[in-house]
Amino acid sequence: MRLLEYESKEALASKGIPIPKGILARDPEEAASAVEKLGGRGVLKIQIPHGQRGKAGGIKLVNSPNEAREVAKELFSRTFYGYEVSSLLVEEPVDTVTEIYIGGIIDRNSRGMTFISTPYGGMDVEEIAASHPESIEKRTVHPLMGMRSHIARALAKNAAKNVPDKVNEIQRIISSLWDVAVEYDAVMLEINPLALTKDGRLIALDARIEVDDNALFRHMEFEKRYYSSENPRENEARKRDIAYVELDGNIGTMANGAGLAMATMDLVHTFGGKPANFCDVGGGASADRVANALEIILSNPRASVVLINTLCGITSALDVALGVKSIKEKGLLKIPVVVRMSGNQADEGKRILEGIGIKATESAEEAVRYAVELAKRA
Repeated sequence: MRLLEYESKEALASKGIPIPKGILARDPEEAASAVEKLGGRGVLKIQIPHGQRGKAGGIKLVNSPNEAREVAKELFSRTFYGYEVSSLLVEEPVDTVTEIYIGGIIDRNSRGMTFISTPYGGMDVEEIAASHPESIEKRTVHPLMGMRSHIARALAKNAAKNVPDKVNEIQRIISSLWDVAVEYDAVMLEINPLALTKDGRLIALDARIEVDDNALFRHMEFEKRYYSSENPRENEARKRDIAYVELDGNIGTMANGAGLAMATMDLVHTFGGKPANFCDVGGGASADRVANALEIILSNPRASVVLINTLCGITSALDVALGVKSIKEKGLLKIPVVVRMSGNQADEGKRILEGIGIKATESAEEAVRYAVELAKRA
């Protein structure tokens, strides 16, 4: 589960990591009041569990309480990446000199958490890796050993290349970030950027924490929101016990098995497309389950094509086809559907799909290429 920015920052602050002064606002009047309390200027930041909020127009600088009120009205009225806005984090504006990246992610290969630091912050770590690969320092922390001082020091020295006098303070922040990871059962967390301000302070301007879903029983304060996501399609999927995570592409995807679902999304990226979601209907999926999943995928306004990739064993291809057919008969199939179907009862399934005007292929690569082509035409 991805925490909202204000929740992530509260977690950082609980371990002594400095964050900007901020006030949570749930309506335009609260936003105006918050800006007044912060001295008349502020940054309004939508609180949704999604990145790239600034690129979507979800982060705004305002110079008066009245401006904050009007901007907040506009932000609360909009939908970003499929999420309605129910709160804004109103923060003090911060003038920065330089920005740093610090983060950690569970690494199953090393059976620990790999921490990353770079003196280049304020952009996605993938972009940093592409543009400045030599700047990245990686160190793995063993869960039973914890963050050792020499590991934190190595990460801090790399992060502090542009601000060498801050290496000790950055080292303390990295050690505290490990404490946050442990307490919150984080599978991923980052401070991006950790900024040096003009008055010499280090401050976490933005933060992201993802909590292990399997550990939510230990974090009741977040569990309620997990089951009442701001995204209505994710809510509906949880009610129907379907693994569905919305993304920001336009190719809806469905597969029977989490590994196949992720491989399908990788193929979509490989051939130049962007998946609109992750969806795993699981093994032994019934026709009703397939229909329910497809209905959720189709309700995403960004989806311009649906790609169904099934390698059928326990799941019958016949059931997959019957699920698609039921959605077609309800009149809900308004966009193209591309199907890769192989395995148990594939011939029967293909005949049913052909009867409703959908041709299925046995080649995953062929199906993905075609889906990407259709999405580009849309």
